[in-house]
Amino acid sequence: MRSQGVGRLPALTLSGAVPAGRVLWTLARRREADGFDLFVIGMLAVRVVTSLLSGTPRVLLVKDASLSVAAGIWILGSLLAARPFAFQVAQYWSTPAAAEGREAAWHTSPALRGGLTALTALWGGAQVLDCAIGVLVALTCPVEAVPALNRGKGLALLGLVAVVTLLYSRFRARRYGVPLFGARTPGPAAVPR
Repeated sequence: MRSQGVGRLPALTLSGAVPAGRVLWTLARRREADGFDLFVIGMLAVRVVTSLLSGTPRVLLVKDASLSVAAGIWILGSLLAARPFAFQVAQYWSTPAAAEGREAAWHTSPALRGGLTALTALWGGAQVLDCAIGVLVALTCPVEAVPALNRGKGLALLGLVAVVTLLYSRFRARRYGVPLFGARTPGPAAVPR
């Protein structure tokens, strides 16, 4: 949009139209909202209000970078809930049989609970780190470069967390016989040594 002559602030504000449209389309199709959809809508609303009140692109860029801290706090806050974020994600992406097996194992396997709790802490911590680096980039780099730099940084950090998650999950499965995200139901080997 900037190459087409759109001002900095309108371009940054309008860049949220695609994710907003996707969430609204999903809500209209399902006719119900889950927590993640509401979180995305809320963050986009904060973005629009911030852009209207601040009038400066750098404030909007810092606010955009700080959205990841909200996600990090939300993820870390799930450690206080009945099931941490990693468990909820695993259930969401699993087949019904795998989700049922994981639900049953949650009550009997300290290895499963510990593994998914550790991954939740990793993912929440990564979001907080993403915020810190994003705010630094937003405050020190040219305004036009910040969205691309923060997108690249976010993707690199996401890739790193995905690799660590995969390696950690494989390690836990080998050591305790408990798949954190797989379909097998943990057996007697699920008790930590």
